[in-house]
Amino acid sequence: MAPIDTILDKSLLGFTNLGILARAIDVNEEFPDVSGSRVMVTGATAGIGRATTRRLATNGVVVHAVGRSQEKLDVLAAETKGTVVTHCTDLSNMKEIAHLATKFKGEGYRLDGIANNVGVMTHKRIVTGEGFELSYAVNLLGQYVLVMNLLPALIASEPSRIVMVSSGGMYSQPLSVENIQSSEGEYDGTAAYARTKRGQVVLAEHWARAFAADGIRVNSMHPGWVDTEGVRDALPTFRRFTRPLLRNEEQGADSIVWLIASGDSESHTGQFIHDRKPRETHRMNRTKISNDTSDDLIAKLAADAAPYLAENPEEPEEVDDATNH
Repeated sequence: MAPIDTILDKSLLGFTNLGILARAIDVNEEFPDVSGSRVMVTGATAGIGRATTRRLATNGVVVHAVGRSQEKLDVLAAETKGTVVTHCTDLSNMKEIAHLATKFKGEGYRLDGIANNVGVMTHKRIVTGEGFELSYAVNLLGQYVLVMNLLPALIASEPSRIVMVSSGGMYSQPLSVENIQSSEGEYDGTAAYARTKRGQVVLAEHWARAFAADGIRVNSMHPGWVDTEGVRDALPTFRRFTRPLLRNEEQGADSIVWLIASGDSESHTGQFIHDRKPRETHRMNRTKISNDTSDDLIAKLAADAAPYLAENPEEPEEVDDATNH
């Protein structure tokens, strides 16, 4: 008989709260070796990002929390046990993201990891003031701009980690570089979201190879089906039928924290993680892509990001974060 983890991995039940319970994962496990590390969490004021911030800070990590509401950031910092440094930034705006990175490096912060958790799903096509479709801007391009601008800080802190928070929705879509901004045909917000989440997985695989010599480990991950504000707003019908099976925020955040904080995750760079183990990235043949398609995505991201990248980034000098919370 197949092990329970294998059975769960082949079914949708593995994405539910039953999956994490059956796998006997302790979402309160402490990771004392990461005390004093500096980690940036985007989309930190709600849902999985909030749970990630709280758990990392409780483990002694200095968390640089990024969100677009200073009021919510202040509440998060006040209610979190540990040190939280707040950064109010609109993560759909490439200029603001570049400014965040420039300010961060200018203040000399060390950076041991980034959890690219922020995400958005809309049901109408929205174009930002900079000309990018919103889900592409937030879920993919903005994360590329952030990481590439903060690369000197990550290299200076090697070994460091990048975690891309993807979604099970990516299993439903192939990578379509020519339509990555959902400009063709009738707009489908769920498909647009899934395409960008597929793009995150491809980008993580690319970065894992590109940054290996710099001591940076990169993973994409799937948090499972989690009962967050985003799900309640964007997928009310899905939530109505699955609510008893949805994970709580702490369960959704577990693999993010594990990838950043646990030494057991060190051998998994480049892999797609769900419930602390590598999982397949395709469940249907129609979603499989060629290396050329992957290269096209990286080329597009590089071209779209070019105006927002520092040409000659300098390595930051370390400062004491404890005075900035």
